[in-house]
Amino acid sequence: MPDTSELMLRLEKIKRIDMRVAVDVAGIANMQVRDVNGNLLPLVWTRQSVNNEYENATLLTRDALQKHLQTFIDAGVKDNIEILQKVEDSALLVDWVVRTAEYWERRYATKRDEKFDISQTVFSAMFEAVSSDIVRVSMAERGFMKLETTLADKLLALASPQQSNKNKYHLLLLKYVTDVESPSKNSELESFFWMHRGFTAYVRLLFRLDVIPNLREQLCLLAGKLLQKKEVCNKAGAYSSMRQRSDVLQEFSKQKEAFASFIYSIPQESIEKLHQQFP
Repeated sequence: MPDTSELMLRLEKIKRIDMRVAVDVAGIANMQVRDVNGNLLPLVWTRQSVNNEYENATLLTRDALQKHLQTFIDAGVKDNIEILQKVEDSALLVDWVVRTAEYWERRYATKRDEKFDISQTVFSAMFEAVSSDIVRVSMAERGFMKLETTLADKLLALASPQQSNKNKYHLLLLKYVTDVESPSKNSELESFFWMHRGFTAYVRLLFRLDVIPNLREQLCLLAGKLLQKKEVCNKAGAYSSMRQRSDVLQEFSKQKEAFASFIYSIPQESIEKLHQQFP
């Protein structure tokens, strides 16, 4: 059975792919992606949670963390003052304080950043792009419906008490999100952050696939042009010229046709590899 470190490597890889997708889709839509300091904007990459109201109410701030860290270091020095007084090299104490602070900082950043995800604005464009008629029809004709059905069946099996305990990665994930041996209902809800359901899971999977070359890039182009259309033509309180709206609509229409042409041009062996990867 794999260990938690292997699970985290897989999750980190998925997280990097999702971040790249969010940046690409927003960039293609001509949206501002980063602030003046180089940080990703919340419109692209933002904090998500299973229960926003609960997590926002209990969120540990950086100032609170620094206070707890200082208390921990003071207590450590106080408890070991007799030993520390006998140490000739005072650099040992400095090294311990620095290493402790660095570990706390890394751990805080890791636990905080793992809850960041694609913003709802960007994901809505991804969702609608895959849902559009010409895209659904072309992908169905090339056998992608089988992938959607297979994924739905696997997720349904995880919800079954008889089958859920057989998935090694799901068990590790449940244990990771709660740090307890026996997964609870709360851990099931928390695991939804990584393990999506329904058509949302299918959309996520399509944008993460590597088995079909250039599929992710084509999907990002399609979602980006759709997001651009929504920002230019449908955004409340915004005004765009008739020529600008026409150009954006035309670009999105052409991109849908280009995506359908790409789907039909995928070699059959690539489609077969896809089904072999998700039997």
